[in-house]
Amino acid sequence: MSKYPEDEFDRTDGLGLPAGVHRTPRSAWSKTAPFLVVVVLCAALAVAAVYVLSRTPGSPLDQSSASPSASAPAEEPAAEDPAAEDPAAEDPAAEDPAAEDPAAEDPAAEDPAADPETPAEPEVPVADTSVAVRVLNATGRSGAAAGAADTLSGAGWSDVSADNYTGDRLNASVVWYQSEDLADEAQAVADLLGIPASQVTLVPELRGPLSVILAG
Repeated sequence: MSKYPEDEFDRTDGLGLPAGVHRTPRSAWSKTAPFLVVVVLCAALAVAAVYVLSRTPGSPLDQSSASPSASAPAEEPAAEDPAAEDPAAEDPAAEDPAAEDPAAEDPAAEDPAADPETPAEPEVPVADTSVAVRVLNATGRSGAAAGAADTLSGAGWSDVSADNYTGDRLNASVVWYQSEDLADEAQAVADLLGIPASQVTLVPELRGPLSVILAG
C-alpha cells in the first residue's frame, strides 16, 4: 500500500521480516575494545596526576618538603685537636720567657722616671655657705627676692633673708660683698643666681656681709 517504489528494505528474508533491519553480528574485539580504551585512559590520567602532585610544593607527594633530617648526612667525628697532645699548646706561658719575668712585660716597672707626672688640678675655692646673705627685690615684681632666697637655701646657704630694695635705681642685678675675704662667697652666690661676674662688686660700706639686689 506504499506509494513509494519497492526497494531492498521491502524484501523479506523468508521469516516475514524486512531484510534491511538486521545487522551483522559484532565480533568479540569490537565489544571489548571500548572497555580497554577506558582502562588505558584512566591509568594514564592516574600517572599524570601523581606526577603533577609530586612536583607541586606543599602537596603530600612533594618529596622536597620532607624533613631535612632524613636526607642530612651523618655527622663526621670531630677532628682530633693537636693541642690535646701538645702540653705547650695548652699553656702558652710555658714557652714565653716574659711570663716568668714580670719586668719583661712592663718596661716602665724598672724605670720609675718613665711614668708621666699627673698634672695637678687647680684648687676650686670652697665658699662658706654660713655667711649671711640678704636678697633685695628691686624689680617691682612680687616674690622675686623670695624665689632667689629659696634657690640659695636649696644650695646649702643657711642664713638667707629676703626684703625689698629702697636705694637708688639699678639697671641690672648685682652682688655686693663687704670685704676681700668674701669674694669667693660673692661669686658663688652670683653663679647660683645667674648674675655675671662683672656685676660682683666690693662695697666696704655695705651693712651686711653679702647683698644681692635683683633689678632689671
